[in-house]
Amino acid sequence: MMDSAWSAAAWGAAFGTLNGWTARRALRSALDKPDKVFYAVFTAGFLWRLLFLVGAVWLLRDKKYIILLPFSGVLIFTQFMFEAVPLRKHGTKDNT
Repeated sequence: MMDSAWSAAAWGAAFGTLNGWTARRALRSALDKPDKVFYAVFTAGFLWRLLFLVGAVWLLRDKKYIILLPFSGVLIFTQFMFEAVPLRKHGTKDNT
């Protein structure tokens, strides 16, 4: 399934999109909730993404680094974009 760096990057992008989109939806639903709920959702999303990355790397531990590095890098980058783009777009104007 992951026999080249390009396929590993594609799988990393797919899983990163899934995780990033899920985290964004969860945070969006918690925006109007009390701070305890919002921070609980934020922390749970952060821990989930971290555990997913660790689990994926553990499952790919027998692969070559040429497979592991593109998968992990694209996964992290894609998840980050789902968090950074809305923040850059809206900034802090909604919170002041």
